[in-house]
Amino acid sequence: MVNVQSEFLTFHDKIKLSEENQELRNKRDILLNKLRKNISDKAASFTTFNQGSYAMGTGIKPDDGDFDIDVGLKFDIDHDDYSDPVQVKQWVKDALDGHTKSVKIRRSCVTVTYQKDKEPIYHVDFAVYAANNADKQMYIAKGKEYSTEEYRIWQLSDPQELLNYLNSLYDDSDDRAQFRRVVRYMKKWKNQHFITSGNNAPTGIALTALACSYFTPYYSKDFLTNKKAYDDFKALKRLVNNIQNAFNLTWDSDDGCFYRTITQSLPVQPGNNLFEKMSNKQMNNFYNQISAMYSKLTEEEGKSKKSEVCQLMIDIFGEAFPAAVDRSYVGTSESA
Repeated sequence: MVNVQSEFLTFHDKIKLSEENQELRNKRDILLNKLRKNISDKAASFTTFNQGSYAMGTGIKPDDGDFDIDVGLKFDIDHDDYSDPVQVKQWVKDALDGHTKSVKIRRSCVTVTYQKDKEPIYHVDFAVYAANNADKQMYIAKGKEYSTEEYRIWQLSDPQELLNYLNSLYDDSDDRAQFRRVVRYMKKWKNQHFITSGNNAPTGIALTALACSYFTPYYSKDFLTNKKAYDDFKALKRLVNNIQNAFNLTWDSDDGCFYRTITQSLPVQPGNNLFEKMSNKQMNNFYNQISAMYSKLTEEEGKSKKSEVCQLMIDIFGEAFPAAVDRSYVGTSESA
């Protein structure tokens, strides 16, 4: 096999969203300062934490340039004392209103969007939690500003435990690093091959959870030096094959045909099926795309040149993956 580990690492560095992205940190901190300054005296006290792909170290640079960061707000309240969770989210919206042209209460968060030339360039999502509950659990506020009562709910959630779970998957930090790289590869593949509006594509957290279930590190080990040589290509290929095999045939009585479907639970509270919003037809399309990816990955077996393997990866991931020039084709020059 042609080794393309160096090309994968170059690709990874190109697509990853750095945990130290200063611009995002600045936007977050400015908004948090404004929130603390402007929030109503009637609002409860709160503490903050980073969550989402930014905190988990699995974020990638967005193709559309709309960078985001997720912030958790843990309010010192019991959810039983606030029958309407949107009321608590309204504290946040009211405090931040006017900072930009777009401050919206979405179902799972309050979103502040920064724009340039009327196009979004950054957004900060504030997820609101009730953190002082009699059952010692944490609940996230769900519901939009004008949602009917049935869609205004408190839902069990523990995003910090998800981060702890990811960090506990592997004892070796280098194994965890490969896990995060491969998750980023999967996210980039998704962006290349799916229309991401609505529920057409698997979510980032769904791909991360699938990796939690089906990823295993891939490396060779020098038993004299005890050093590991990681192979991201083989780790990715094995993960994709495992995901493909996790689909099941499901009869759809409305469409009168079988579809390939998949389930994957969030590994922490609330443990919901992360594909529950996708239709059977959408999941079947996911299966077709993952199968096409695996077929493309297996084409590597018949290639003897690095340039050929890199072209296969470009077909999967787009132009962000580096092309390679085979040494035998590189010209040389001599001085007289």
